[in-house]
Amino acid sequence: MAKRDRYNVLVILTNNAALIWKEARGIAPDSSADKLDDAMLEWQSELTKTLKIWIDKGLAMTAGELILARANLGAVVESWLKFFYCVYYEDYCKSPITNNKGKMIEPEKASFDNLKDFSSGKLWDDVNSPVYAWVDSVQHKRNAIHSFRYRDIGTAQEFLDDIDHLYNFVENVLSHFPPLEDYIEAYPADYVMNPYSD
Repeated sequence: MAKRDRYNVLVILTNNAALIWKEARGIAPDSSADKLDDAMLEWQSELTKTLKIWIDKGLAMTAGELILARANLGAVVESWLKFFYCVYYEDYCKSPITNNKGKMIEPEKASFDNLKDFSSGKLWDDVNSPVYAWVDSVQHKRNAIHSFRYRDIGTAQEFLDDIDHLYNFVENVLSHFPPLEDYIEAYPADYVMNPYSD
């Protein structure tokens, strides 16, 4: 069988995770299942598919297209962080992100900045980790869409390189997920059994 390219594997992994975790009720704790029932995981899949627009434009991307590409990538990374803390919601509640009054912030309402900092020691070692540095870069370049002043958004080539980093990031997040697939009775329609081969 032919090997799929990394972007297509990324799309399948994202869609598979969304399909499986929408079936979590009765396997995952109810609090996590409640969060995942409400989560728009299908939008996460759609945003991942949308990255293809920018990949296809390649090095010919205009500055405006690169800003939109950066917003797209940032939304995907932020969604994965929220997804992770919804899966581990019971653990999250034991030591959550809090506001300045000490009140818990629900993971789906947490800012990208809070999620990034909170993930040190969970999804990567600490703020000196290359993964942290990459997520921080993605976040800052994504925020260019909100600004009327100059922000470094990198080059089109750097964006394309970041798609490779995204693949590694998603594989890392998924490696921390419990193996829900081992406990479901039937795979959902559209689930791809072997994402790595055609």
